[in-house]
Order: sequence, then C-alpha cells, then structure tokens
Amino acid sequence: MSRISSLTLFNFTDSLEYLIDNLRNGFYCNPTYEKLPVTNHGYRVPMACFCDIPLSLIKEHFDWYGRYGIGIKRTYARAHGVKPVWYVTSESLLVKNLIKNDALAPYERKYLLPYLKQHQGNQLFRDIIEKRKIFYDEREWRYIPDNSLVEPLFKQHKSTIAAAAPATPARMPLDLNEIEYIIIEHERDFEALLLVLDELSKRAGVPYERLISKVITAKQIERDF
Repeated sequence: MSRISSLTLFNFTDSLEYLIDNLRNGFYCNPTYEKLPVTNHGYRVPMACFCDIPLSLIKEHFDWYGRYGIGIKRTYARAHGVKPVWYVTSESLLVKNLIKNDALAPYERKYLLPYLKQHQGNQLFRDIIEKRKIFYDEREWRYIPDNSLVEPLFKQHKSTIAAAAPATPARMPLDLNEIEYIIIEHERDFEALLLVLDELSKRAGVPYERLISKVITAKQIERDF
C-alpha cells in the first residue's frame, strides 16, 4: 500500500539564497500571520513550517511555496519540538471560545494557539492574487521557538498588521547529518550549492559526498515521482 504521509518533513522556500541561508544557519522562523476560520480573527507568531507529504504528491506544494527545500528526518524534527498542527473549522467551539477571551493565559498563547490552522481558506498565491486553498492537504508541522508567546490579533485584519522582524531572528537548529533531501529548482543551481556544501562539510565534519548525495532537482521530482 502506498503511503499518504512521509517519514521526511520538508521545508520549502522560493530561492537558492534562502535555501543556503537555512543550510548555514538553521531554519528561519518567519513571523507569520495566521488567520483562524472566523472573520478578521488571527494571530502572529514566529515559526518554521514543514509539510508531511511524500515526494510523489509534492508538485502542488512547489507551486505555492517554491522549488527549493530541505527534507529532514521526522524523528529529528520531533526531537526538536516540531509538532503537527490542529486543523479547525468555523464550527470549532475551541476557536469560538478563544476569540471571546481578550486575556488568554500564557499556556494558551504558547502551546495551543500557535498550532491551530484553518482547514481551508484564502491565501496569497505567487504574491499576486488570493486563491482558495485546502490547507488540510499540506499536513503541516511547525517549529515554534520555546520563548515565543503568540500575539493574538483577534480584532484586526491582516492588511492592517505590520510584521515586526526581530533584530535576531529565531532559528531551528539543523544537523546536516539529519538531512534526507536538498531540493533545488534547476541543474544550474548545482555549481553555487556545491561550493556551499563543501564549506559546510568541513565546518560540521560531515562527509562532503554524503551531502552531495542528498541533492535532487524539482524537475527530477516532477518527472520521476
């Protein structure tokens, strides 16, 4: 029976520059605005997002989030606190009760709210238009920095909220030994990436050949999986 989930968790980005930055420094935790399935209600929290999707089903994910990515072992991710999100709908009593509360407890702001995700809704596509998306299909997992407290934004609209980038952005540690895949979009990306992998192999004491063996292009995945 074919699997509908993966033992590898994937983090995607839309440029080689961002991919290399994550390889060098760990996964960047973007201060992300997350809308709940109730009009004009949501929150913002730094997070690194992963999807639990086998490569044979990853093509649509490329279109939304980019064709550069890093796949890590799920066991490693879980050991570092990466957890699956809890998909909710507008009928959720949990969500309805949360948005009525103007003074959420620290536990709710740290361990509950950051892992709620609307089952489906609108999302900006290619930074141009909003399209309807079933987020449930992504099987998302999240890394939330330990010291993060969610800022509820229950009475504001996304367009009025400015993301405040921290002076020193949070990162999820990345052990190069735990990488299963390094995905690049084009074969022409190899040259720049190989120089970086040579540098990182020496710095981290990971065999260069092992890192090289993890590299695959998005075009190969689209063609062969």
